[in-house]
Amino acid sequence: MGNINIDDGDYDKRTAMHVAAGEGHAAVVELLCKSGANVNIEDRWGGRALDDAERSKHHECANILKQYGAMVGTRQKGEIENSSKRREVRNLEVDFEDLEMVDRIGKGSFGEIYKCTWRGTVVAAKCIQSSRIRKRWLHSQMMAQIKEGGDIDEAIAAMDEATSSQDEEALRDFRQEISVLKSLRHPNIVLLLAYSATKEMEVMISELMKCSLLDVFKAHIVNGTKMKKKDQIVFGKHLIQGMLYLHTSRPPIIHRDLKPANLLIDFSGVLKVADFGLATVRPDPVTQKDDTFMMTGETGSYRFMAPEVFRHEQYTETVDVYSFSMIFYYLLDGKPPWPTLNGLVAVRKAANDGDRPPIPRGWDQRLQSLLQECWSENPSARPPFRQILKLVNEYASDVFHQDSNQIQVVQSRETRSLFRSLFSSRGNKKSKQQAKSYR
Repeated sequence: MGNINIDDGDYDKRTAMHVAAGEGHAAVVELLCKSGANVNIEDRWGGRALDDAERSKHHECANILKQYGAMVGTRQKGEIENSSKRREVRNLEVDFEDLEMVDRIGKGSFGEIYKCTWRGTVVAAKCIQSSRIRKRWLHSQMMAQIKEGGDIDEAIAAMDEATSSQDEEALRDFRQEISVLKSLRHPNIVLLLAYSATKEMEVMISELMKCSLLDVFKAHIVNGTKMKKKDQIVFGKHLIQGMLYLHTSRPPIIHRDLKPANLLIDFSGVLKVADFGLATVRPDPVTQKDDTFMMTGETGSYRFMAPEVFRHEQYTETVDVYSFSMIFYYLLDGKPPWPTLNGLVAVRKAANDGDRPPIPRGWDQRLQSLLQECWSENPSARPPFRQILKLVNEYASDVFHQDSNQIQVVQSRETRSLFRSLFSSRGNKKSKQQAKSYR
């Protein structure tokens, strides 16, 4: 081995023996043992090679180590899990000063979104209304206005407004969204990259997205076009996949505020579920039909809200299935459910009169049946997302004669021109007003 110390470790004091045992390389473990390696050397958390071998069920490695006098380390299983969680938290927590603001790009239900640079990557930073990041943005705008001879009083007034006290309810929802997103990893869920929390401000850093599904709907309205059938199905499938992941997580997660504005689309045309401020985590049930978790209270956006939620009745995760049906109808029809009514009147018709949007006779019978099942007045009759995904995949294969993955690739190319028209039409006041009524 020359001048190399066989027991040298990395930053975490993990040696070649730790790695070989943990990955099941029995021949390497035996060679290291014969070469005089310390079989009981501990890493930074008190773990030994035998711990790694037994945890990964590499029995041959464990037996070799025991022959050379190896013993288990001083740390327990719970300590291992806790150290892993601590490392995960440290990786997510960042210093606000690491963010370099580029532009303010949007405003959410209780926060504002900024395009920022973070560790060399362009990201989205979402923060509550009165946070320090907003003040910083306004200050930069104020200085720019002053340099250009703009209205100084107006800029100062905006700064004063930014110093108003934080809305406690908004702050609570903001923290709830972070707590939910921290554990979620799925291609159809917006990815939380990091967050920063101080007494002065709280900000959530996530991947930067192109636009929302609502923006796409608006673009079609403005341009007088209709979404291609493939796009309708692909966006619907992306939503289904994201919701299936949430509902089958341990514990399951109920979104409770599904609507087009909360469904974001990335630069490749992939739709992702976002905005978890109203999401709730339900107890992890044993998979039985009679095992339910009931909630009450009016949460979410009216037009896409399940009737039982509006009526303040007990409800379960099937409220997300109802909301999906309304969004899927919007995708297929090009207009929202009850387009001539405002959201509150629409949900009253659904909840009090049992009304549902009219389904055109020309639609495929499978899609008609799916919508009717998903927006059923009886929550227990609504199908789970696993069943919905199976039906949509079968429909896509029959209609497009393609695998669902192939359909997604085609869709991402066809939406590029739509995205360009979307951003070029945002200055049209009349078009914006027209599109606003279709939320």
